[in-house]
Amino acid sequence: MAFNLTTLCMKDDPNVTPHDVHNLKTYLDKQRLIYHEGMQICRFTVIKDYDESEFTDIDVFADDHANLSSARLLKTMYSDQEVPHPSFHQREIFKNSLFANGDKTMFIDANVIPQGLMHSVLFSSLPEKGDPRHTTYELAEDQQQKIKDNNWATLSMALDWTETEQTMFLPYFYQHVYGDHQDFVSKMFDKDIISKYETFAHFIEGEYEEFLLPMQPGVVGKYFVDDKERNDELNAMWEKNIRPSFPAQWRGLGGDEDAHYIHWEHDYRDLTKQTSLLYLDRGASGDLKDRMTSDYWLRLWIL
Repeated sequence: MAFNLTTLCMKDDPNVTPHDVHNLKTYLDKQRLIYHEGMQICRFTVIKDYDESEFTDIDVFADDHANLSSARLLKTMYSDQEVPHPSFHQREIFKNSLFANGDKTMFIDANVIPQGLMHSVLFSSLPEKGDPRHTTYELAEDQQQKIKDNNWATLSMALDWTETEQTMFLPYFYQHVYGDHQDFVSKMFDKDIISKYETFAHFIEGEYEEFLLPMQPGVVGKYFVDDKERNDELNAMWEKNIRPSFPAQWRGLGGDEDAHYIHWEHDYRDLTKQTSLLYLDRGASGDLKDRMTSDYWLRLWIL
């Protein structure tokens, strides 16, 4: 089983540019999530409609199309098909010309910064279609029975503990087994169905009927760039929605279970070690680079 870590960079999405993808690839390399000790452990793919000349940093994107490079650029197969929202391009993570059936496939938004313990997410194994015996996740007996009885595939997503999203999800990272969702994929390419939904996350919330596996509480987080007031609200939501799951769901090796989600003025605490994937919300302006300049905490402790 191969591991596919995939992001998208499409011209109709103002929140993601080739520069953002360059940054993501650098953060992945820093955490050694693609190569480790000289061995490739994961395949990083960018599905895009930009020209490949836009990805110019040769230290980040090797010019090698024999699947030996540390990143693969895959031109979108469906650029001629209109979608209700740019997020619907994520359907190509479920259907493309590159991945193989049985691959563990993960979507990561280009504005996500991977943190410590991300390897435990990368190498976790999902239940097989109709067979829950070989997963690394702990499943209740009734969940296992439903997977077997219904021959269900699995989609693993983070639930929105921040209470800032329009759906029940934090849709910036999710994982599934490629090839297991044929009926669901058919819905993704049905114009009449997808036209009913505002975003791809809304579509998943409304149409997914197999086994939805929540990620561990707080593994995916959010940070509002240059907006301390909203980040303080995230601290309050952490206490309300995540803290009660500890110590049973604590996974922050090397961190402090009692720490806040974000610490502003502390000698050694910054972002909780529980969170391995931090989404940077740039706000309505969309100009992440300018806003980061005035967010010293973000530049100092995260970037």
